[in-house]
Amino acid sequence: MVCFFLQGDENRFLLEWEKDGCKPEDDMNIGVIGLGRLGGALVRGLAGKHSEDSVYGYNRTQSKALVLEKQCPGFRSCGSAAGVLELCDIVFLWMKPADAAPVLDAHAGLIAARRTLLVSCAPNVPLRDYTPRWAECLPNVNMAVGKGVTVIHHAPALSERDRMHVEGILARVGTVYASSAGDMLFYSALCSCGPALYATMAEMLADVLAARRGYDRELCRRMVRETVLGTMILQEGEGADAAEVVHRVAHPGGSTEGGVKHLAAVLPGMYEDMLKAMKKW
Repeated sequence: MVCFFLQGDENRFLLEWEKDGCKPEDDMNIGVIGLGRLGGALVRGLAGKHSEDSVYGYNRTQSKALVLEKQCPGFRSCGSAAGVLELCDIVFLWMKPADAAPVLDAHAGLIAARRTLLVSCAPNVPLRDYTPRWAECLPNVNMAVGKGVTVIHHAPALSERDRMHVEGILARVGTVYASSAGDMLFYSALCSCGPALYATMAEMLADVLAARRGYDRELCRRMVRETVLGTMILQEGEGADAAEVVHRVAHPGGSTEGGVKHLAAVLPGMYEDMLKAMKKW
């Protein structure tokens, strides 16, 4: 399991754990209420073909649950949210705030009696009103392939054991970064929103070239995806930042150098505008 802590304004990533012993006990069932884009991704990552996890879930639209049952051997759907809450000690309540509040209200007694550990990805849902054991997180859809990135904030009184259980589950589908509640919304621009932003950026480059030259668009898109994936693997494997990659690629006076100089000139302002459009500041 790997978890990082994001410390205040210094934005330093500190490795806190790297061990295998932080996973929940084998008899601790995992529950997911809300099987949409994020809940479905968590289920696919945890209960897919090569997983030994037992995951129980509920969704108002039963067809989504049935699809996941066919795709994920370790997943079982329940006929109600109460069914999940009765079976599971840790429940990921991954719904929109307007949908999550009625579920909490309808099952407040059950949650209180079982002292359910609730993990929400819906901002402004007052979990503390229902259980002292809670955490808030902002994950991303890459959990489905085991490469998710989740920023998490725990209840101040949550025990270390509970924190490790929650982060142990999420670490099985990616990397976990523990943050303050205030900073979590800003980090989400990089992580939770990131897949949509990065996919759009990469695909637009391919589409511009394809349109200008009359090339096959899908071929260009595949070239970009493969190159981006390879670049990320290179950077992670060799600890290379962008400057090192540029050094290895660019020749003085060549086309890469010109492209990098242009990006350095226009991207900071473009990203400022993008983050403003995302209401980050």
